[in-house]
Amino acid sequence: MPTRKEKIAVARILDDLIKADRIVDTGEMECWANVCGKYGIDREVRICARDISFADALRTICGSDTPGLREDLLGDCRSVTVSDGFCAHSEALMMASLTMMLDTRPEFEVEAISIPRASFNVDMATVLYIENEFDAPTNEAIERNYRLIYKELQLAGFHFLYIPRIIDHYRHTPPVLFKEILSFLAPSMSDAGLDTTYRSLLKMNTGIFCKDLLCNKCGITELRNTYPSLLIKIGNSFVGSVQYANYLKIEVDEGIVATVQGFIDRFLALLNTDIYVVSSSEERDNQFHFHGFYKQLLDIVLVRHNIRSEIVIDPYRQEILFPDIDSKAQGLHRRERALYALLLCQGADGLNFNRPRTPEEAARYDRRMQRIGKRYAAIYELFGGDRETAPDLSIPEIRRPIIACLRRSLRNLQGLYNPDDYTVTRDANDNYAVHVEPELIFVRSLDSSDPIPLHESEMYRKWKSL
Repeated sequence: MPTRKEKIAVARILDDLIKADRIVDTGEMECWANVCGKYGIDREVRICARDISFADALRTICGSDTPGLREDLLGDCRSVTVSDGFCAHSEALMMASLTMMLDTRPEFEVEAISIPRASFNVDMATVLYIENEFDAPTNEAIERNYRLIYKELQLAGFHFLYIPRIIDHYRHTPPVLFKEILSFLAPSMSDAGLDTTYRSLLKMNTGIFCKDLLCNKCGITELRNTYPSLLIKIGNSFVGSVQYANYLKIEVDEGIVATVQGFIDRFLALLNTDIYVVSSSEERDNQFHFHGFYKQLLDIVLVRHNIRSEIVIDPYRQEILFPDIDSKAQGLHRRERALYALLLCQGADGLNFNRPRTPEEAARYDRRMQRIGKRYAAIYELFGGDRETAPDLSIPEIRRPIIACLRRSLRNLQGLYNPDDYTVTRDANDNYAVHVEPELIFVRSLDSSDPIPLHESEMYRKWKSL
């Protein structure tokens, strides 16, 4: 007999399957009564089942030690599906997913994911390619076989979405037109913010979409370390009073065509009709869809919160910019800006200002502080100050107010993902540092309209030479 937790999981799975086609009939109710008797599902269990997600229920069943539970549940799901003599598209999609997830000898690596619809939601039967890091063999296989994959899925009633193809469409649109569209959708955004959004969209790939948008901005942490996969929308359900979207995630590699065909074969074998609703939703020249996934993508990009922003140091205008949130650090003088730039150059190593007690260590400390002072003065000069009169960071009464001012300013920034990474932090060893990835740090020079990476800048060269 299953455990109470497993009974709750069984009730949740069958509840979602019965409601998949949005019709509840007599045959399904008879099957439901038989299943409740078989597994000992009472009213209390059914009530508790409403408070767990479809994905959590499947994880419970797949991790069960109860002999034969997975096989029995899969058989009962099949009985429910055919109880009315007809298997609709939505039922077949749910059943094909259950078959793949409950199979004790799975053909593919699969997982169920349930996400609050307020965070992320696309149309049913949408198939989205995702990956946490760029995987060259898989992407090459998709590019080489894109039409085949797209048409195979389309003819079975699915809509395949591949981020590089969408961004390529944006890239080939006249910039003026595309910025006008962005301005129409986000009228409060500044011109600089529109330019930044436009550039970030054109640089987007599947990895950036997955990490920065789905994981950071939407909070879908389940996808943070995902392998190349197809994310397929299979249904909706309520968990308590919150509506969730349910997805099937199938891992893929360079053999993605065979995986897609295997999934479609399982799905089509369950349908009772040869007539499918085929989506023809494609963006064309000078045409931009604003529904389903296309709307989600632009909405997420234009909403300025939970963003992993770049940092642009502009010493000649004496500014520290965070272009992805359309903001800049306020209330700073060049002494604070120069220290922030110095910490960015120092990277994860940071700076330690503690004076040791022994004479030998004190001598090394003095040499290190002298070097830090020279580096700080050189950057201070780039911000328009006099190198000879740069503040002495070795004096606590001078250094502490500078750090405090920096922290106050950076705490006021709104919309950053992990804002603590952007401020000045001190660890257990008293090292002060700014924990932002080096690839997000840029410097604007006098002879270039576009910011350049920090490690290619005059500022970094001066810092490194001292």
